[in-house]
Amino acid sequence: MCMKKIVLGILIVVLFQAERVWGGETLKAVQERGYLRCGVGIDDFGFATRSRDGKWKGFDVDFCRAIAAAVLKDVEAVQYIPLDSQGRFKALANKEVDVIIRTATWTFQRDVSLGLSFTGVTLYDEQRLLINKYVKGKKTVAIEHAAELDKATVCVTKGTTSLENIKDYIQQNNLSFEILETESQAGRWHAFLRGRCQLMTSEVTDLLGGLTGLLDDPNGYHLLSDVISREPLGPYVRDDDPNWFDVVRWSSQVPILAEYLGLSSQNVTDTNTRLSPEAKRLLNTPEAWLDSLGLDAKWAFRIIRDVGNYEELYRQNLKEVSIEGAERGVNELWTNGGLHQPAPFR
Repeated sequence: MCMKKIVLGILIVVLFQAERVWGGETLKAVQERGYLRCGVGIDDFGFATRSRDGKWKGFDVDFCRAIAAAVLKDVEAVQYIPLDSQGRFKALANKEVDVIIRTATWTFQRDVSLGLSFTGVTLYDEQRLLINKYVKGKKTVAIEHAAELDKATVCVTKGTTSLENIKDYIQQNNLSFEILETESQAGRWHAFLRGRCQLMTSEVTDLLGGLTGLLDDPNGYHLLSDVISREPLGPYVRDDDPNWFDVVRWSSQVPILAEYLGLSSQNVTDTNTRLSPEAKRLLNTPEAWLDSLGLDAKWAFRIIRDVGNYEELYRQNLKEVSIEGAERGVNELWTNGGLHQPAPFR
């Protein structure tokens, strides 16, 4: 009996190691299918928008492209699946998408109770309130804080952390506010611009992105100073495939690491002998390190060459939707006073 247990234990270990070497179920499925199914936002300005000719662009879109570059050697091998706030996590759990990169906030409940895993922060944001500079014909320019309003209605999208956060904020500060819940981002903007609510709340990049993308003159609106919540955003995957978690996590780390190492789409080359040892490892990953990941040695090189480093992604997508008067702020590298500190590549 003892010998049987030993043999069984060895067999389990061997099978586990084999699975790690051969790669996970999701990676195999994506490679066999020939394209990545990436869940993104709907008209999410700065993050995921589709042009009239069908081309997708945005910050979240670029991280989808980074995964495709690593896994499929082709940044265009992506099927973008638009998802609303209420259905995004269900779509991932039901395997309708391989990953969601959809301005999704990292929270305790989402991380531990939905059968999903957050792979890492790609953007640090914050939730605030947007107000029309004229409400019922009166100027609101001098208003800086929500508490200065006697009564107000706040527009917010269902299925978001923004909804729960604003409820907490109203209760905590004893505000006489009503909440108007909308089914979508588009519905929230429609209600706000039609005057059904005096305030609208979401992440700052979402609010400013909408102003930039929807209005010819966004100067008729301004952000209040109140910070409702911190909002760390990034990809989610199912928690049943640790190999795929690693693939998505490290594909998302590469742009940040590339910026720190001084690599960009404009200067990257895998033949530069003057690179640091860490940069050389990143651009030509040792084969022994890749056994459990299931990727080839040039996976990170392709991400940098075909997608770019973090600074490039940020500037081409989010420069216009940063907090007024600010540059990257907390989204700078930690060496520049920000929060992004990439994990060592060793």
